[in-house]
Amino acid sequence: MDYIIGIDAGGTKTVAAAFDQHGKKIAEETGSYGNVTVHFDIGISHICDTVDRLLEKITGTCIYLCLGCAGIETGNLKEKASSVLKKRYPFPCFFTNDAVLGLYSALQGKDGILIIAGTGSIGYLKKDGALHRFGGWGHLINDDGSGYTIACKAIRFIAYSFDTNAEETMLKREIFSKLGIAQMRELVDFTYRSSKGEIAALVPVVEECAKKGDPQAQEILRWAGERLAMLAVGLCQQYNEKQPLIAVSGSILKKIPFVQHAFCASLNREIGTYTLITENFDPAKGAYYLWTDQKNK
Repeated sequence: MDYIIGIDAGGTKTVAAAFDQHGKKIAEETGSYGNVTVHFDIGISHICDTVDRLLEKITGTCIYLCLGCAGIETGNLKEKASSVLKKRYPFPCFFTNDAVLGLYSALQGKDGILIIAGTGSIGYLKKDGALHRFGGWGHLINDDGSGYTIACKAIRFIAYSFDTNAEETMLKREIFSKLGIAQMRELVDFTYRSSKGEIAALVPVVEECAKKGDPQAQEILRWAGERLAMLAVGLCQQYNEKQPLIAVSGSILKKIPFVQHAFCASLNREIGTYTLITENFDPAKGAYYLWTDQKNK
């Protein structure tokens, strides 16, 4: 039996799955983190170990392997990963970022847009065989609407309230309580010593405050939804996309109603007619649709 392997290599885990030529999943294996931007040698080792365990589960011939990994297009990481995998495995190996793998899976190979909003954010459009991105240039340039920027915006609100000697807000009380701190200096220390993920972990506090009526928290989440919508709007305007399919992924857009409502309101206002896809999808299956796409060219 001939099969296709898709690998979703993330910052916390690696998922490798095999699919037959009709798209049916026949086996799956999970391993440790495979994000090669964190540590190339360790990340690529985790990827290979996961693929090796997957291959032990199945018989037949792999005709296509696609690795999707965040940041793999940075520097020469794609060339390094290609060198390792092509020496190790006797079948065709292809490489892309995790957002493109997710785009193909979410839209089942069709043309359309994927907006991802987790710790970071990015927008991708597939149209007429070409791929186009909007945003997602990292937290120092443009990650608007991401979990990290939501948390940072909350921290900035607190800092401004401190500077202006404003009345204490629910947002400040709850974030201080969550972090177990009492002074502004401690919040500053937390912000500068913490990872993006640790800072983004404050998002549930912001959401809870918004649910309880805190105006600052509600404003932050509305802003996030509007900025995420602008990723899709920008792609539609730049590439003349009409009545698009728009899929969403990531906890910010999938789990926070304040963000969802602002996102859809902005799309309604700026685009008008579109089809929103909110169903969960298996990113690794993007490899199957990429293989189908390339086979049909």
